[in-house]
Amino acid sequence: MRPAQGRLGFFNTRLCQRMNELDLSATELANRVGLTYEQVRKFRLGHGLPSSSALEKLCAVLKVSKRDMRQRVVKDRMIFKFGDAAWNFSGINPKAAPLYILFPTLTKEEQEIFRLQIIAFAEAKKKREKQRTECDA
Repeated sequence: MRPAQGRLGFFNTRLCQRMNELDLSATELANRVGLTYEQVRKFRLGHGLPSSSALEKLCAVLKVSKRDMRQRVVKDRMIFKFGDAAWNFSGINPKAAPLYILFPTLTKEEQEIFRLQIIAFAEAKKKREKQRTECDA
């Protein structure tokens, strides 16, 4: 149930995460929601987004916030439609897009570990650049 198999998006990432948490297969979810397996598969892969009525049913079965999931769908529609331009308009480097999508799915502890790793990586990079500058001088 990894969203990376298809297009990475806010909606399908959270959908896959919640399906994993509830140990629900795509077939089980489709049956509970009243959708086809193929529809759920497309949602999971990021190859489609649910209608308002399908989203309501998904949220009820998955016990997730309708507002949150609706916002995820809106973000994905913009990104799927405009691509990197949508990220750039938001002031986000498109290369960092996966971080913005996946980071919220981490636990608080995982987020803190990741944050510390990024800080260490940035400090090491600055140190290497400083050493390189001193060698060039």
